[in-house]
Order: sequence, then structure tokens, then C-alpha cells
Amino acid sequence: MFSRARPVAAAVLVALAALAHGAAALGMPDQAPTLWQESYFWDALLPARDRLARQQSDPETAPVMNAVALQIAQQVANLKQIDQYVKAQGDNLRYAYAQTDPQPSLTTISDNFVTLTAGADQVRQNLYYLTARERMASTQALPDPEMYKAGLLILGQIQQLQLTLNTLYYDVLAARGVVYQNAWANDKFFLARTENIMFSVVRVQDSVFAVYNAGYDLTIRCR
Repeated sequence: MFSRARPVAAAVLVALAALAHGAAALGMPDQAPTLWQESYFWDALLPARDRLARQQSDPETAPVMNAVALQIAQQVANLKQIDQYVKAQGDNLRYAYAQTDPQPSLTTISDNFVTLTAGADQVRQNLYYLTARERMASTQALPDPEMYKAGLLILGQIQQLQLTLNTLYYDVLAARGVVYQNAWANDKFFLARTENIMFSVVRVQDSVFAVYNAGYDLTIRCR
């Protein structure tokens, strides 16, 4: 009777499993380019090296910037995947509320909301990690055509990230609206999970601002 909602739960859990593994979800190769700062947790020569960086750029800066652009593109793909499943939950909600007893389907949808919330939180953390990489690269950045081109690529990917987040926000808002239109069938736990996914998607915006500001500063330094 409720077979339509249950397969979605398995699909969501499998498709978003990679988001729970931190940097693995960034789409990074096994031997990604790194800046010298990323090789040290603490280095007494760090200030001196930062001063040197103003005169001589780290040779890995351009490869790192290209890698960051690819990693941001991966976050765009992650958000699109989350959005697809959010839309599916909207369809499942309408199906569930049409039943005499919607609780079995709502239980499955509630679990899906938890998984999607974790996925949105992971994207947010990934973007803050990429923000840190951009800021490190900024300390190494000098005017250079190749690096400037990489910076523009980063900004272009962030633009796609923002557009995808906008779409995800409106789709979550639509699903939330369906939930509140059918308050008769909801318990407090289901409502809490509905609010949690809304809150997590909204919080992603902060990380988008952060990665954009750091990317813009990096690009200007390379111009």
C-alpha cells in the first residue's frame, strides 16, 4: 500500500551516503595539489614564509585553484541531488496524505528528511573547508593570467552553487507547505524534522557567502 514511499528511503540513503564522508564528497583525486601551508599544522617559520609569499607565489597555487573550482562543482552536483530527492518527498507527502492512515508513509518520509538534512549539513561543511583553502591560496596569490582565469572559474561555479541553492530552498519550502496544510496527520517529531531540513538548507547560504567572499578576494589578488 505504501510501496511508493519506501523505495525512496533506500534510494536517498544510498545516493547520499558519500556526503557523510567529508572530504571524499568533494570529488578530490587521491593526490590532489596542495599548498605548502596545508602540509603543516604548526610551523615556526609560517610568518616568514607568508612574507616571502608576497614576493614569490607557491607553484601549486594555480593547480590548487583549479582543484577548488572542481570541488565547488561537486558541491553543486550534491545540492542538485539533494534537490531531486526533496522534490520526490513532496510527491510522497501528497500520496501519504491521500491515504486513510498516512503514518507508515510519513515515517519513511521522516527518515528521508533526516538523511537529506545530513546531506545539506555536509555540503555546508565542505564549503567552509574550501573557503579555508581559498584563503590559504590568497596568501600565495600574485598577478598571473593563469591564476586569474582559475579564479574566474571558481566564481562561475559559485554562481551555479547559489542558483542551485535557490532552487533547493523553494522546493523545501514547497514540501514544508504541504506538511503544514495537512497538520491533522503530523506529530511533533515529524514537524521537527521538517523544520530541521528547512533550517539546514537556509544555513548553507552562510557557507556560500563565505566561499564567494574568499574566492572573490583570491581572484582580485590574481588580476
